[in-house]
Amino acid sequence: MDIGKIKKLGEAEIRRLWPNEAKDFSPWLANNISILNDILNIRIEIEEIEGAVGDFRLDLSGIDGVSQRPVVIECQYGKSDHDHLGKVITYSASREAGIMIWIANKIQTAHKQAVEWLNKISPQDMAFYAIELEVLKIDDSKPAPDFKIVAGPPPAKRRETVSMEEVTPRNRQYQQFFDRLKTRINELEPNFTRAKGLPQSWWGVGLGKTGFSMVASFTIAGTFRIEVYIDAGSKEENENALLQLKEHRLSIEEHIGCELKWDILSDNRMSRISTSISGSIDEDEKKLQELIDWGTSMIIQFRKVFTPLIRNIGIGLA
Repeated sequence: MDIGKIKKLGEAEIRRLWPNEAKDFSPWLANNISILNDILNIRIEIEEIEGAVGDFRLDLSGIDGVSQRPVVIECQYGKSDHDHLGKVITYSASREAGIMIWIANKIQTAHKQAVEWLNKISPQDMAFYAIELEVLKIDDSKPAPDFKIVAGPPPAKRRETVSMEEVTPRNRQYQQFFDRLKTRINELEPNFTRAKGLPQSWWGVGLGKTGFSMVASFTIAGTFRIEVYIDAGSKEENENALLQLKEHRLSIEEHIGCELKWDILSDNRMSRISTSISGSIDEDEKKLQELIDWGTSMIIQFRKVFTPLIRNIGIGLA
């Protein structure tokens, strides 16, 4: 068997990929925030790049779409330092952030301990993360970013859509179902996603661009739905994004293999492109497996078809 060799790129090579942290890396991360979302299992929507904080500039800011907490992200090349730790705290205070993320190529031990201490003393609804960015290659492959959580909030403090005290037997059914769905997808498409199932009726993965995600959900109408969920800004921006995608409707539906629903939602700002089949979490094991098989096929095909089109949409941070 021919097995490739993994190579970790050095700082100089990373700088060749993104020569300038503010002008190159931060915009790249904003447009690929789904990678970080999958690792942290949250749903950050970037709202601003290099935003002003007094005389300083905050690399990235946004909001977690699940908890609605403000998010600040501070990036730096090389080893973590005191200057950037101070910036994380300063920017967090200025934006009254609930989620603070510090990214460096190497998080030093003292800074790891500082982030752990901040999580220990801060309120329940505040979370600090220290994350290392590595860039890997297998033989002569394209470079691939790899984020590693070095320090973060303890499990008891992580604020998810449903708290542990509120998890019901039905919530656990949802979580088990979506974990099975994720496992099946990764069996067919290794490393497709690291987003774990949560005790809720939906599960989402990124589509490579801020404001666009793919969601699998059980609906109150008794269906299991796979959708492209669009929340790239205002209602007008979301409608515009849907209409740009709809220009490729015939080709999209041909490759997906079915007719899709193209919905501009009248009761909120989001838009949606979806397909669904009959089914609920209360089905027997045979039917649940059918839903997993169908959902696996659709999710893989949705990402394959929609991702290149979404990258070219002229909206927001495109």
